[in-house]
Amino acid sequence: MTPDKIVIINDSSVALGGAAALALLSAKLFHEAGMKVVYVTGDDAADAKLDNGIDIEPLGSAALLKQPMPGRIANGLYHISAANFIRAIIARHDTPATVYHLHSWAQTFSPAIFAALGPVADRLVISSHDFSLVCPNGSYFNFKTNEVCNLTPLSPACLASNCDKRSRADKAYRVSRSVLLRRLVDFGKSRALVAAIHPGMAPWLARGGVAPERIRIVPNPVIPFRGERVQAERNSDLFFIGRVEVEKGVDLAARAAHAAGRRLRVIGDGASRPALAAEFPAIKWEGWRTHSDIADLISEARGLIMPSRLPEPFGLVALEALQSGVPLISFDDAFVGRQAAARGAAFLASRRIPEELANAVVQLDNDTVVRAASEAAFDQCRSLSLTPEQWRDALLDLYKEQLHAFA
Repeated sequence: MTPDKIVIINDSSVALGGAAALALLSAKLFHEAGMKVVYVTGDDAADAKLDNGIDIEPLGSAALLKQPMPGRIANGLYHISAANFIRAIIARHDTPATVYHLHSWAQTFSPAIFAALGPVADRLVISSHDFSLVCPNGSYFNFKTNEVCNLTPLSPACLASNCDKRSRADKAYRVSRSVLLRRLVDFGKSRALVAAIHPGMAPWLARGGVAPERIRIVPNPVIPFRGERVQAERNSDLFFIGRVEVEKGVDLAARAAHAAGRRLRVIGDGASRPALAAEFPAIKWEGWRTHSDIADLISEARGLIMPSRLPEPFGLVALEALQSGVPLISFDDAFVGRQAAARGAAFLASRRIPEELANAVVQLDNDTVVRAASEAAFDQCRSLSLTPEQWRDALLDLYKEQLHAFA
C-alpha cells in the first residue's frame, strides 16, 4: 500500500544541520513525486524554504538551548506543549494510510513527542541520524577520556561514567531524559521502524535496546560537490567542512595541519572559532557556504579532514568530497573513513591526538599517492551512498512496509 500522506517531523525548518537538511530534502522529493506532504517543525517556520503545496505545521517554540534555564530543563525533559501539538497534528491529518517520519526531536520537541506518537507507532519511521535514541549523550563517546564508549547505555557502569562534555550535572540531566524516553517508548517492543544511516550503527543501536528486527539501513543521499574529479594532486590546502565545535575536533585538525605544514581552510562556523582563530592565525575562515559555493572552493583541496571526536555514523560532507575526488583524512573509527580507506581513498589516524592526525596528513605529501587516492575516491566511493531519488524510494519502501505489516 502506498501512503496517501507523509507527515515529516523535525525540530527545525532550517537546514543548519544534517537531520534538518535531510528532512527538508525528503519533503521536497516526495512533493515533487506528487505525494501529499505535511512538514511539522518545532520552530515558527519563518525561514522555511519549502515548495508551495507542502503543508507546514509549526509549533513556534524556541530551541531548548535558547530558552531560559528553568524552561530549558523542564521542556528538555518533557515539552508538554510539543506533545499536545503532535496529538493535534495527528487528529487533524491522520488517515489509515498516513505515515509519520520522525527525524530530530532532542533540540526542541523533547522525548514528550514519543508519547504522542505512540498510537501511530505502527505507521512510524524514526531516523537515527546519531545515537540519541539510546545513548544519554547521543554519541557513544566519553568526552573526559577522549575515547569511544563501549558501555551499555543506562547500565550501572554508564550511570557512573563521567562522560559528558560539560559536567556531571549535565550527565545526570541527560540520563534523566534517557530514562524518561525509555519509559515513554520501549524500542525493544515498539512497532516503529528505526532507519539507521549506516550498517555500522546497527549493533550500537541494538546495544541500547532497539530490537534488531526493527532496524533498517537507509544510507543518506549524496550529491557530490563536483561532477568532474578534483585534481587534488595539484593542490595544497586541507579543508574542514562543518560546525566549529569541540566535538567536531577542528582544534585537532588545526594542530595536525600546522605540524604537517599545510594550510587549513574551514567552511563553517561555531562557538570554537574565536579561540581557534586566535591560536592559529594561518587558518582561512570561509564561513557557511552553499553547496554550489563549496563546489568552487573544494576544487582547491588536496584533502578533506574529518577529525570528529565522536564516532561519525555517516559523514555527509566526507562523501560529497570523496565523490568529487578529494581524499579523506579521518580517525579509523569513522565508518566512512574505514570504507574509503579500503578503497584506497582515505588516510586514517588510530588515536585522537594531533600527532597521529598529522602523520596521516603527511601521507598527502606525495603527489603520486594523492592522485591515486583522488582517482579511487572519484571512481569507487559512489557506491557508499544513494542518489536523492534512490533515497526517496528507499524511504517509501519503509513506509509501504509499515502500512502492509500492520494493515
